[in-house]
Amino acid sequence: MPIRSRLLSLVIILTGLSTSTTSVAVGDPNSIRPKAKPAIEASNSEPAANEFPFDNQSIPSAPPASEPEKPTAAPVAQVVESKAEKRILGNNQCRSDSNNSLQKSLLVTAFPRLIPGSSNAGALADAEHQLPKLLSQFLEAKHSTVTPILLNEGLPSPSLSTDNLLAQQIQKLARNQRTQLVLTGEIIDMTMTHPEATYNPGMYTRFLNGLFDFIEIRNRFDKRERVFSFNVNLRDGFTGQTLFSKRYDTYGVWGSTKEVGFDTPLFWKTDYGQQIKGLVKMAAKDVGAVVRCQPFIAQIDSRPGQSQILLQGGANNGLRSGDTLALYQMVVQGSETEYKQHQVRLVNRNMAIELREVYPSHSVGLISGTTYLSGQFLAVAQ
Repeated sequence: MPIRSRLLSLVIILTGLSTSTTSVAVGDPNSIRPKAKPAIEASNSEPAANEFPFDNQSIPSAPPASEPEKPTAAPVAQVVESKAEKRILGNNQCRSDSNNSLQKSLLVTAFPRLIPGSSNAGALADAEHQLPKLLSQFLEAKHSTVTPILLNEGLPSPSLSTDNLLAQQIQKLARNQRTQLVLTGEIIDMTMTHPEATYNPGMYTRFLNGLFDFIEIRNRFDKRERVFSFNVNLRDGFTGQTLFSKRYDTYGVWGSTKEVGFDTPLFWKTDYGQQIKGLVKMAAKDVGAVVRCQPFIAQIDSRPGQSQILLQGGANNGLRSGDTLALYQMVVQGSETEYKQHQVRLVNRNMAIELREVYPSHSVGLISGTTYLSGQFLAVAQ
């Protein structure tokens, strides 16, 4: 028993010695390396043989390289807006929303096609009436102060008439329809880039068309593109002056060989229809913003020598008894260079109109400051 205990103690001692030796051999190599000189001693020592003959600390360090920007994913429904002229004119008053809440009537004409043959594919000729109808729906849905009135007739192209003549036509339309604003437009182009890719494809093109329709992803290899371009022109109905003018362009894939028709459920399922819907929404947003900034204007029926007037606007427009509006006179100036053409200007008479009786479509008011009126006058909300 004592011999076995001694042997066990000897084994424990030998095991401890071998463990300590191994820890020294495989431990931190820095523990057995000589320590380096301090930085102060190294700077005071003689320079090494391979040291540069200039102070490299004075060289400015290069800035860290910036990471390249990650490319953003392209939108599914891309709308390509043209670089055409954009005009915003007129008396835009957006300083206060108190008077901009009044309802403004807007006459929307048809949009004639400048290239009628471009609408043959798919039988889209009715776009002349359906496009302004869709634009009016978006306007009415997003802007509560706009009341569109559709007209099935369109105006002649501005390129075939002078601006003064178009202004007179706008004034006549607005006067007959009793509207404050008039929105006209044209469908410029609906041409297919490669019609054979849709209507007469080869075997390879037919295979690609089926593949693209299956994955439902637009790409530059799809040749069934079709453009859609139109412009809008918003004018004041009393003066005929242009308030907003802009052109809109987009394109989409047209892969249907059927006579789909414009503004049909099958048409809106196509990529071409989706692109047009997004473009029309953009146009409605732009036009609605300009309309909202216009002051409410109504025509006045008055008689010379009487201070009481009849205003063509009432409760349906948001007017209330006790409201006051400014009095403006319409001054007609004949053109010195063009025969039977004129321009209309509005002149502030610095008089107020107080509404005494308000009905749904008209109101009765009194003019302060004078009892005699001669000419054509308007009431303008300020």
